[in-house]
Amino acid sequence: MQFIKIVLVGIGQIFLQKNGLSGLIICIAMFFSHWALGIGCLLGAIIGTLTAIKLNYPKEEIKQGLYGFNASLAFMCTMFTFGLKGVSILVFLLGVISAVVATLVMREFTKRNWVAYTFPFVFTCWIFCWGIAQIGLFGLSQTTPNLVDHTATLDSIKQPFYAWAEVNFGGSLITGILLFIAIAISSPNVAIWGMSATIISPTLAGFLFDIEPNQLANGIYSFSAILLACAFFGNRFRDLVYVIFGITLAICIQFGVEKTGLAPYTIGFIVTAWLVLWIKGKVDHNKVSSEKLSNLFNP
Repeated sequence: MQFIKIVLVGIGQIFLQKNGLSGLIICIAMFFSHWALGIGCLLGAIIGTLTAIKLNYPKEEIKQGLYGFNASLAFMCTMFTFGLKGVSILVFLLGVISAVVATLVMREFTKRNWVAYTFPFVFTCWIFCWGIAQIGLFGLSQTTPNLVDHTATLDSIKQPFYAWAEVNFGGSLITGILLFIAIAISSPNVAIWGMSATIISPTLAGFLFDIEPNQLANGIYSFSAILLACAFFGNRFRDLVYVIFGITLAICIQFGVEKTGLAPYTIGFIVTAWLVLWIKGKVDHNKVSSEKLSNLFNP
């Protein structure tokens, strides 16, 4: 029972939530996009957790689900890239390998006290998903169908939830709604910030670049925004500045990476989060506050 709780907490950590109930709902949500994504979500977290246990990683880190979420994302990415039109033994084994490698990479970060976010998943999938698809190794090629159940629409109600689904490669409105609920259960404030980010990000992306409207509606440029909101939400004005700055930079990074032909995954979120974390440390260290700034302009 304890093991299952740890696995579910690991799934919850995809959205930076240490909450097993959230993890359970996230896993269920993925089945509404595709059964292979639901299986990948659960098996990835199980494999990552088992790998950490077998290799005697710190127990407290394992209990926090730190070795589950990147493995879960890596397995889902493998299913998304190769398995949505039929899961073969080869694709399944590739998913297992991706989950294990993502866990090993995660450990290299934790033992150095570095904040990894979802970099282990991105690094792993650049090799085992994007890379293999590019060279057609083992006869594998990307066979991803369009999971999104709408076409060329900017429906103001549906759009934000597709962005939530995109965090986990999903394309179902129900998936997005359930993911939002999962985060709201863990932290209503995070869910509100995340939902706000899904409104801000397509507006900024459309303003900055000539992006096809359906891409914006599908949430392609919003999933990193949600993760940034989850990482830097707060009750200070500077937290809002961090998130808006982060969203803007993440959009630029994602757009630039896409132009190279490399799959961006969540690299926009990762690089931006590292930068914001560094800036935040400098600002907090110098104790910069809105009250001090206000006093400069008021008698």
